[in-house]
Amino acid sequence: MSAGSATSLSPERVERLRGYLDGLTGLSGRAAGGQDLFRCHQQDLESVTPLELIELFNGQLQSGQTPEQIFQYLDKVINAVGHALRGQPLPQPALGTFLHLLAAENEALEQRLGVIRSQLLSWTDSLSTHQSELAGAVADLAGIFQHYAKIQNILFPMLEKRQARFHGLAILWALQDHARQTIKDMAAHLQNPGVTDDVIRKGLGQLFFALQGLVNKEQWILFPIAAELFSARELSGMLAQAREYEPAFLSQVQYQAYFSGQEMDALMPDSGLRETDLPGFPSVSSFTGVGQAFLKTPTGHLTAREAEAIFNALPVDLSFVDADNKVSYFTRPKDRIFPRSPAVIGRDVDRCHPPASVHVVEKIITEFREGNRDTARFWIDLKGKKVLIEYFAVRDEAGNYLGVLEVSQDITEIQQLSGQQRLLDWE
Repeated sequence: MSAGSATSLSPERVERLRGYLDGLTGLSGRAAGGQDLFRCHQQDLESVTPLELIELFNGQLQSGQTPEQIFQYLDKVINAVGHALRGQPLPQPALGTFLHLLAAENEALEQRLGVIRSQLLSWTDSLSTHQSELAGAVADLAGIFQHYAKIQNILFPMLEKRQARFHGLAILWALQDHARQTIKDMAAHLQNPGVTDDVIRKGLGQLFFALQGLVNKEQWILFPIAAELFSARELSGMLAQAREYEPAFLSQVQYQAYFSGQEMDALMPDSGLRETDLPGFPSVSSFTGVGQAFLKTPTGHLTAREAEAIFNALPVDLSFVDADNKVSYFTRPKDRIFPRSPAVIGRDVDRCHPPASVHVVEKIITEFREGNRDTARFWIDLKGKKVLIEYFAVRDEAGNYLGVLEVSQDITEIQQLSGQQRLLDWE
């Protein structure tokens, strides 16, 4: 890559900047820093590239630091390299592309944040008198969760497949989870009749800082790297996967316009091409046969078409992680609870979960692999529904571990069942 590009990488500069991080945090792990430290590393800080930042923080994760520990000094580093990040020529994503979609969602978020700021400046009375109005505005900000879902389930795994260094994106995922929780906390404060103006101001300040900080990191680091690393066809494949997600703030008309182009139609499933035919995905030619039995067991046989239709007809989300801890399959029921994209196929399962819960996933798999447990069950409240999430150890007839099956199901209506509904009563 040419000097100054988002994906240029100087291992020597990264190594020198590790010294900056060591000096910044000190032996105690607390931010120490200072002007002398900045001046000592100023040349490197003011010429660092986005990819070098990813490499730098990936090294911190590999050294054993958690995202939460990195948060203690992350924004100090981002401020120090701000000149380099803001000074790079930011690529303008072509209209109707995947990166343009993500940028448009960020722009819509910034517009909403701007409206809230303007209102705060115009109000001269107590903020608590505007509690209801603020509650509605903050609830609306939750639409950004759909934006984060696209990045986590489409862009992150594609980057990880391209280069191992992008495992450092776990920090960005953790920041997205933090922003999500900040929105939820602020919404809870605004539902409290006794909330004070100080609590509202502090909560909104944290909210603006978290959301705007993520917009900046995506614009300055993530999007320039993606624009350089991926071809137009690869980005088109990512856009094709985004079709199954909800828009963040955009209207359905605006959102569907991204998928209405003639070129895009050629990549859609109804054209005869599968998303797994797109760059970066393994071939699924065994699923294209007509009539041949692809699954034969002592209890019968199924064609590939029948097997796929049966799995998708089940009112549950199924995902299978193989014995190597790689995601190898998921179903597409009519009403999927949790989003999944073909980009996750072949991805390490620990990269498919928020950093805060990875240790639980790893413990479950270890217990299954060692034969200590066969099931794990959880249930959560999600968008007014009760969702049951179960994990099952999958073993062959000899008891050899083959992997883990994740089953998620909306059990809201099931919980409400009473009496009996017999077959002869069906209408």
